[in-house]
Amino acid sequence: MILVTGATGAVGNKVVDALLAQNHPVRILTRGQSDWAESELPRFRRVGVEVMVGDMRSRKTVDKAVNGCKAIINCAGVMRSTADADIESVIIDGAANLTEAGKDAGVQRFIQLSCLGSTEHAVSLYFGCQWDAEQIVRESGFHWTIFRPSLIFDQHSFLMRVLEYWVGRAPLIVVVGSGLNRFQPIAAADVATCIVQSLYDRESSGKVFELVGPDTIDLQTMLTKMAESLQRPVRSIRIPSFLGVPAAGMMGQLNPKSPIDSHVMRVMTSEMIAESEPMLEKFPLKRISMKSCFKSIAKLGIMPSDVKSSVKPDDDDDNDEDEE
Repeated sequence: MILVTGATGAVGNKVVDALLAQNHPVRILTRGQSDWAESELPRFRRVGVEVMVGDMRSRKTVDKAVNGCKAIINCAGVMRSTADADIESVIIDGAANLTEAGKDAGVQRFIQLSCLGSTEHAVSLYFGCQWDAEQIVRESGFHWTIFRPSLIFDQHSFLMRVLEYWVGRAPLIVVVGSGLNRFQPIAAADVATCIVQSLYDRESSGKVFELVGPDTIDLQTMLTKMAESLQRPVRSIRIPSFLGVPAAGMMGQLNPKSPIDSHVMRVMTSEMIAESEPMLEKFPLKRISMKSCFKSIAKLGIMPSDVKSSVKPDDDDDNDEDEE
């Protein structure tokens, strides 16, 4: 049995499907709280996934979830704190509970989904929490593998919701910072492929892999492409980060439903790039371009928040970023 957390996120969802395609028994631990995520649970049950609804921050719940499992794939994470799920508790406490319970249950393999930008001296709370979670996994004694993707995209990913919200509610694009900070967005499907391929690969044990997509794109261009896809104005103004980041925090507090707050803005004004050669030497990937995602949105004439299922070839989603 393989336990997958964050299975209702875009990456976790595809990890589950890939495991099932290889006839692996799968159990998921999910809170199942967002509307589109809840719609996935009946599908999971129909295809034979053992669904456990609970909170990975509860050690008692995690003890039950890991019972009988030989491997744990932790795709859970949040970039924006909410009333019932703050960044630290989901990422750090969740990783601690999974590793401790996993050791007690005899789990041998542990795969952690982290992110580029995860460093000891991180520029954002999200990056810092991912670094702390990585250290928990490294010191766990498991055969572990850590994946650090750049921004993860999918038609219903957190990234696309952020971009839609950013450009869809003003008569012009407000760019925070220079707008020249770069990303190499990677499709959730490609991230899931790497995770599943590494599961029983001994050479992947004890290693950290940085995952990047085929395109390098700066923040200004990404926002413009999203605005064009949604037929929104593309005129822009720039404000310095020392004003834009706290402003995003204030707006996030005023509107709890907003996907953007100061923590998200710090991530979006950071650089998330890496060399692709080590990844490609190890994992054969489709390398889906984010351009195809923008094209699908423009063709369908819908917002990412309206999408309930992916559109080929963009089958891919808290660095989801993935949600618990």
